[in-house]
Amino acid sequence: MAPGDEMLNGQLFENVWQKACAKIDKLSENVDERRFLKSLSMAGSVVAESVISTCDGVRTYWGEGSDSAARQLTQLFSLIMLSQLYRWVRENPPEDMTATIPPAVNVNLIASIFAGDQKQGMDDYLHFEQQFACDLAKHSHLTHVSSLLLARASEICGHPCIDWSKVKFPVAEMTHLVKGAITDGAPMRGVLDIRAMQHSLDAGTQALMTYYSKD
Repeated sequence: MAPGDEMLNGQLFENVWQKACAKIDKLSENVDERRFLKSLSMAGSVVAESVISTCDGVRTYWGEGSDSAARQLTQLFSLIMLSQLYRWVRENPPEDMTATIPPAVNVNLIASIFAGDQKQGMDDYLHFEQQFACDLAKHSHLTHVSSLLLARASEICGHPCIDWSKVKFPVAEMTHLVKGAITDGAPMRGVLDIRAMQHSLDAGTQALMTYYSKD
């Protein structure tokens, strides 16, 4: 990606982030809730920008980008971060921020921050929560959920890869999707893109913790 493109993309996601912060300030007067929501939004923005920069298939469909696509991608990955936080709390309650997720934080609230579709937000949250749990239980990797996230990100960027109405979550084996559900498997099966997605999620987790912990 050319330096000029990176700057334009950075500005798009910065604008989404600033608008999210302004909306959060209006939605909540609680300092802890604000910081938590801004941490999620920051993490979602970091993942989204990383994905369109490092995942070749998604970058192709992103093109010059748009505010709408940047918002939707940031919402998607903010919800993924929220899902992971809930999982950490259930499985191994830590002593830091994840020990007390503010009760007011939920999928619909995240969707409202990004002016997104609440039903789509709930579908994304539930589907990928189920898929993460399945991958963690049955595989030594997160290949399946990463592939499906690549498909969802490509769709947001204007290139549908899957007929989601034909997908039963969690997907135990990707071969189960071959008959009828996958319309274009290319954007979701590249090994390097799958790894880039996983690295992007890791970067989002780090950004979340760093933002929440800052003074």
